[in-house]
Amino acid sequence: MRFGLYAIYETARQYLKVQEKVGVNNFEHKRVLTPTDQQPVRMNRDTFYSMAVVNVSQGATITLPEIPEGKYMSMEVITEDHRIQAMQYGSGTFDLSTHAGDHVYVIVRTDATFTEDEVHAIQDKMTIDAKASAEFKAPQVQKGPFEKVEKELKAEMPIILKRDGAQATAGMFTDPQDESKELFTEEKYAVGAAIGWGGAQLQDNIYEVSGNFPADTCHQATFEDPENQAFWSVTVYNKQGFMFNDVANVSSNTATKNADGTYTVSFGCGDDAPNNIATKNDSGVFNLAFRHYMPSQKMRDGFRVLPLVKAVN
Repeated sequence: MRFGLYAIYETARQYLKVQEKVGVNNFEHKRVLTPTDQQPVRMNRDTFYSMAVVNVSQGATITLPEIPEGKYMSMEVITEDHRIQAMQYGSGTFDLSTHAGDHVYVIVRTDATFTEDEVHAIQDKMTIDAKASAEFKAPQVQKGPFEKVEKELKAEMPIILKRDGAQATAGMFTDPQDESKELFTEEKYAVGAAIGWGGAQLQDNIYEVSGNFPADTCHQATFEDPENQAFWSVTVYNKQGFMFNDVANVSSNTATKNADGTYTVSFGCGDDAPNNIATKNDSGVFNLAFRHYMPSQKMRDGFRVLPLVKAVN
């Protein structure tokens, strides 16, 4: 299998997973934050998720209900070739379209600070109106070659991190029909699908992805407020890129600030450490993903938290 085809095949796999559960033009609502035993790679607990595969060949819209001011709700559209359209925010009726094929994959992310009852009521008011209902179809792919390519692509990420630093994820998640296309590279496109399928454009989310740290060593980062329009989060993963306990993350919605307005986040430093996340797991190492939702101009100008993560004696 060629690297360039991987993103298309992985996208087909993701489409079919949802379609097998709820069919086409219907939402699969995740009613709880992502549990440890049911997670895709590099998932998070920052938001409640709702997903749908929608046939847009004859026109389609999605309607999202009103939510309280200051709460986060976004809609992301992923085309059949894993190109990522810019997000829509808040309530409203949104037209769906694509440059490739007849279907799109929609992810609605809803604020994790809602109670489960509140978010269920919001999810139940989300509606899809599509004029065509033919299901998405994809050719059979051999599992062995697919997994081999996926493993090789994931192994590229540490090289990209070392080479590109703060710009490591630039070019992974783009749309050929807007200005993000200028960032596109075949390499980033393929690796992005392997390490974080469905990632958002840089204008919507900035991702900071680390290499591996020893899980038996305390690490900390103290940093100024990134001042994102929505929020920041950090999630801890094992070597394979999976959360390994039912906490696994801290966000600006849950973290306690220092007296001077900065944040300190601790990794494997014990319950008494500020904003601590446990890191011990069977793989012996951990890695991090900082996410910046609706990133600030400061973030877009290059401010990063990850370089501030240091081992503490």
